[in-house]
Amino acid sequence: MINLNNETDYKLLDKTNTFYNFFIFVTLILFLAIIFKLFYIYFEKKEKYNFLKYNENLNFLPTIYDGSGNILAYSDYSYSIFTNKNKFSYIERDASSEDIKKILYQSDPNIKFEKILTRKYPYKQITNNFLGQVDIDHKGISLIEAKLNSLNKNIKTSINLQIQQKIFSALKEDSLKLRPDFSLNVLIDLSKEEIISNIFIDNQDNPFDESYMPLKDSIFEFGSVFKPFTVYSAIKNNKINLEDYFNVDEPVFIGQKLIEDFPKNSQIPFQVKDILKKSSNRGAVLIRRMLDCQKEFKNDLETIGLLNPTSIGFDLSSIKPNVNNFRGSYCDTIPYGYGLSVSPIQLLNAYGKIITGRVDFNATIEKNDFQKENIFNNNSNTINKLLFYANEINNDLYQNFLVAGKTGTADKTIGDNSFQNVAYISYFPYNDPKYLSLTFMQNPKEKYGPFMTAGNTVKPIFFNILKKIYMDLDLTILRNQGTDI
Repeated sequence: MINLNNETDYKLLDKTNTFYNFFIFVTLILFLAIIFKLFYIYFEKKEKYNFLKYNENLNFLPTIYDGSGNILAYSDYSYSIFTNKNKFSYIERDASSEDIKKILYQSDPNIKFEKILTRKYPYKQITNNFLGQVDIDHKGISLIEAKLNSLNKNIKTSINLQIQQKIFSALKEDSLKLRPDFSLNVLIDLSKEEIISNIFIDNQDNPFDESYMPLKDSIFEFGSVFKPFTVYSAIKNNKINLEDYFNVDEPVFIGQKLIEDFPKNSQIPFQVKDILKKSSNRGAVLIRRMLDCQKEFKNDLETIGLLNPTSIGFDLSSIKPNVNNFRGSYCDTIPYGYGLSVSPIQLLNAYGKIITGRVDFNATIEKNDFQKENIFNNNSNTINKLLFYANEINNDLYQNFLVAGKTGTADKTIGDNSFQNVAYISYFPYNDPKYLSLTFMQNPKEKYGPFMTAGNTVKPIFFNILKKIYMDLDLTILRNQGTDI
């Protein structure tokens, strides 16, 4: 019992009261701190909810797959780290789980997290300028992505990711050596009419954005790769005999313009096979002049798809071709590769038609479940034999895979700059075509031979590519041996 008259007991009681008062004060402070924290958390969550409310209303887009089920594009949430201290700024976008953990351990109330629905591309580097883009509302705005807004199911493309990766690696290596503005390689399975690889490597200072697909959105004068179309039309209309000779050493004029061959040809007149092999401009013009331009030649160009846009699947179409009526004489400039600018897919489809015999041939980026047989006729058989002979090269793969093809070099001038566009159409085996490819470069700065031609640039590049991918192709196509022309 405490005796208040006792000074010691009185001091003890006073200390006790002071302690209780201090305890009550501390408790009150803690209580207020808890209340404040709860309010802070409430308003923070409300702020975050309002911040994310807009994003939570967005819809997932369907997933895009390659032909084997590998994911090329999909929708998922990502987390960004930001701070609103003084002013709003992002610390890191699409942060990894490890980075998020590190920030959480810091317990900094000024650092917050943002959850955003985003479109992810696991193989973006090798599928650029192919899939397209989505906007801030998570809606597709270009190419394949733009076609997904109205779909509620995943889609499968014809792309073979494994082959695409290998072609990218090979083309990238050669692009670094030859330094073009940009490079393109397309590979088509002819029996399925599927584009199984579409690689674009852009080295320009101002590269194309992801909404641009060069396969369908660019047009070029492709040079001598057009000469087989002239020969095809002449064969189809029974205008030439393969044994006929053409005197390509005599001057050939278009209006007042003298048509030259490069390099200069010999004094020996050329047969059709030599016109293709030596890539004679004069020879191509002389063959065309055996045709009626409007009723025969133009009609055949239209039939094989060079005068109108073409579909590539998913409701996507190529750009409209452009006829350059140079001095009113496109009939004589188109035969050797000028006067008509077309997209790469139009060029590929035209070759697909004349080498398979299937006039309805149309390559697509959609996955197909069918296979078509080649329809052999005199036109396709003759063209294939001619292009195997014309494509002769000192390379084992040429004989092993019976590769037919044609090179094309087009001189271009933009402002004060003159340069070359180089193209190589190749397919194999020539006696029963299964694979078709286009290798193209704009303005390469280096070369693998003495002259800046397709034969010294994109032709060896294709064989570098074929060396890397042939084990991934259907090799049963080589059971039938070919014969020389």
